[in-house]
Amino acid sequence: MIQVLDSFISDKIAAGEVIERPLSIVKELVENSIDAGADSIVVEIRNGGKSYIRVTDNGCGIPAEEAEIAFERHATGKIQTLEDLGHIDTLGFRGEALASICAISRMTLYTRTAESPVGIKLEIQGGRICGKEPSGMNGGTTMVVEDVFYNTPARRKFMRSDAAEASAIIDFVQKMALYYANVAFQLINNGRNVLTTNGDGNYLHAISRVYPTKEFSNLMEIQGEHVHGFISDPGTTKNNRSGQIFFVNGRYVRSDVIEKGLMDGYGDRVFSGYPVALLFITVPPETIDVNIHPNKKEIKFLESGDIKKDIAAAVQKVIHSQDAVPQAMLKEENISSGSLEEVVKEPVKKPSGEQMGIREFLQAKKREHKPNTETVYHEDDMKMAFQVPGDSMSDAFKGLVQEAKTEYDGEKPEVSAEPVKSDMKSEEADETDRIPLAPATTRLFDFKNLTLAGYVFNTYIITQAGDNLFILDQHAAHERILYEKLVRQYNTGAHLPQDILTPILLNVSGDVYFGEREWMDVLRRIGYAIEDFGSNTFIIRGIPAYMTLTEADAFARNLVDVQENEVHLHQNTPVVDKLIMRSCKAAVKGNDHLSEREIRELLDRLSQCVNPFSCPHGRPTFIRISKYEIERSFRRK
Repeated sequence: MIQVLDSFISDKIAAGEVIERPLSIVKELVENSIDAGADSIVVEIRNGGKSYIRVTDNGCGIPAEEAEIAFERHATGKIQTLEDLGHIDTLGFRGEALASICAISRMTLYTRTAESPVGIKLEIQGGRICGKEPSGMNGGTTMVVEDVFYNTPARRKFMRSDAAEASAIIDFVQKMALYYANVAFQLINNGRNVLTTNGDGNYLHAISRVYPTKEFSNLMEIQGEHVHGFISDPGTTKNNRSGQIFFVNGRYVRSDVIEKGLMDGYGDRVFSGYPVALLFITVPPETIDVNIHPNKKEIKFLESGDIKKDIAAAVQKVIHSQDAVPQAMLKEENISSGSLEEVVKEPVKKPSGEQMGIREFLQAKKREHKPNTETVYHEDDMKMAFQVPGDSMSDAFKGLVQEAKTEYDGEKPEVSAEPVKSDMKSEEADETDRIPLAPATTRLFDFKNLTLAGYVFNTYIITQAGDNLFILDQHAAHERILYEKLVRQYNTGAHLPQDILTPILLNVSGDVYFGEREWMDVLRRIGYAIEDFGSNTFIIRGIPAYMTLTEADAFARNLVDVQENEVHLHQNTPVVDKLIMRSCKAAVKGNDHLSEREIRELLDRLSQCVNPFSCPHGRPTFIRISKYEIERSFRRK
């Protein structure tokens, strides 16, 4: 029998969509405080927020006559007409949060506006008001939420442990403290102070207080048309995306669009892991849809392509600078001072209470550190290997000097200067299969400033520029040189198939056989001779000259799999992989001794690369060690 549920049950069901766990309550209340114009917010939780949550702010407060209305479903002062949904500029707008919270908890409201001489206290249990009285208090609002899900045991039993729930809340408040650096946050967990920021508006101060770790200590600022933020150099990464924090118009969100723009900007500079990035996107409210997720965790961009391009361009402006060259990873034991200023670049005020024990930790590390005084250095270890035998050029470099003269004395071949974009569309077929080489948008690093200083382990070239040492990996550098040469040859040459004795039969599923055949055009453009053979089968009679029969077979089948997964085909990922593999095999290896002439030629060729900062796999071609770091290691600083 179909019947209409009473409001008591329907409110619990609706609350379950908005309030998943204690974190959801903290999120809604903190966002309300920010919308109220608060510049000081205190969050206190007990037992992971299950038994007690308190959020106190100094915002505008709620007028006494509107206090009860605020807890009714869809009661809000942030939108009034349908058109308002098209340009939302507040964090909250639906009018569901307070009604949902009070429906599944015992809740107390204390609030006072600046105009009112006295505040009001409102007590609500299970969505029903059970007490109302005047209250003496400062201006602002305090929300106390107790016994979360006390009347919905089915939801309560699925909550995680106290520690897990508390961790989620702490993580959220930390992220909000980053973007809202002008708001002083305090977070208390089970009576212990976890986080305190001073709200001075300085992003770097907020970052150092929230994340006082190495990954966040040397971030580079970026600025675009829509994006502002801070990113790590390509060599500083984490094993997951936890270091990537995105805000859009002040709202913390997850976004594939922003992730794609970020990684497009880094290009092949990242070898492994995920770079750290705090990105703040500002766009007109009418160009995003924030109403697609119950908790507003995800959004849609009207012009996602423009956002990706803006982020990528802003990242590229800074990652090709000297500061973005990966630093040598010195052991933390070398940091002997207990000063926090040596751990983070920006000076920060020493935190009070139990919040941060970094000073004590570093002092303990200093006491534990006992330098090894028995190390013996031999004369052979200190020699620089600059020997220039008559014509002793290594095998990997034969012809390199002559090739450089013929290739660069004349007109330099044209290369595509556009970074790979997943939404890029080309009008001409011959442009679709070109492999882009992403150049340095702002070329702040100049190879002309490098002075050759040494050569060690028959692998690493030491150069100096100003107060920095740059250590170059000869294998990675030569890989980059050969890779860009192969890319130029691929982009400018004709891709004619070479006939094979035994054709390759490619069996596909019915949806691929009868669907669009864009993938066949891709194969033909890169050097395949392929045609329809009937009965869900295609026949390949010719393959690219730079592939073996086995490689060509695997390549074609992989492309069919890509087509089935609806991945964009124009990126030529398999072709790029082949060129990377060939450049790696042909490049000079570690322990292959180079003469000084070869070293200088290698540096000259690398300086002419479109992207000289990393090998095709993403490993850095050179790293940086500052004079300050060396002096600190010798206890001179």
